[in-house]
Amino acid sequence: MAEEKNCINADEYLANNPFMRHNHMKIERISTECSEISMKVHPDGLNIMGMIHGGLLYSLADVVTGLTARADGRKYVTQSAHVNFIGNVSQGRVTARGILVRRGRVITIVRGEVIDENGKLLADVTADMFCVGQEKSD
Repeated sequence: MAEEKNCINADEYLANNPFMRHNHMKIERISTECSEISMKVHPDGLNIMGMIHGGLLYSLADVVTGLTARADGRKYVTQSAHVNFIGNVSQGRVTARGILVRRGRVITIVRGEVIDENGKLLADVTADMFCVGQEKSD
């Protein structure tokens, strides 16, 4: 298996990302090819029907697609995204994966998927990430 490339320190990234901390997101793996985050379902993330809010499902996918893009050491913002909500859960742990589709000079395309503990697909996202520059080096 090829060595996974990554220019991001997970602890530092999480420490500087209040949105991820607020939403109980945990970085499981970072690489330029496939990153992964997980989140325990909390009552503050549920909608009025008692299921994970759709915006939070999308947020998981957006965070992990951005993380996958940024693993190359450059800065990105989401230019556009398309989401399909397929299923939902009200408890347990959900996992989001960002899978590289194409890395270009300016635009990087990453597919995101959010699954439950049993591997059931909850959301499928395609995100176009726009490169806004290099990360600052120490």
